[in-house]
Amino acid sequence: IHVMKKILYFTVIFTFLSVSCALANDTEPKNTKALTSQIYNLFDEENVPDQIRGQKAEVRLAVDDKGLVRILSISTNSSMLSKYIKENIDFQELRKGSYDEDIVYLVPIEVAK
Repeated sequence: IHVMKKILYFTVIFTFLSVSCALANDTEPKNTKALTSQIYNLFDEENVPDQIRGQKAEVRLAVDDKGLVRILSISTNSSMLSKYIKENIDFQELRKGSYDEDIVYLVPIEVAK
C-alpha cells in the first residue's frame, strides 16, 4: 500500500536501462539498480510542488568515501526542480554496498504529472 501511495503522489522514473555512468569503458556498475532505488526513496513525494510536475532533469552524481550523494550537475529547464532535487538528495547518506565509489552516475528523472 505504501508503495502504491508513493507512485500516486510522486513518480520519479529511473529507467534502469537509461541510467548510465561516465566511465572510460562501457561497463555498467553492478550496483546501479540499488543506487537508483535508494535515490528514488530520498525524494519527499508528499511535498512535491505542482509547478515541477511533468518536469524532467538529468542528474550527474557520485558517492563520496563517506557514502554521501554528491550532485555534480543538474540539467533541466526548471530552477524549481533543480532546487527540489538538491534539497532531497544532495549530501544524503546511502547504504553501504549499494553504490560503486569513483563512478559518476547519470540519472534521468521525470516528475509525474
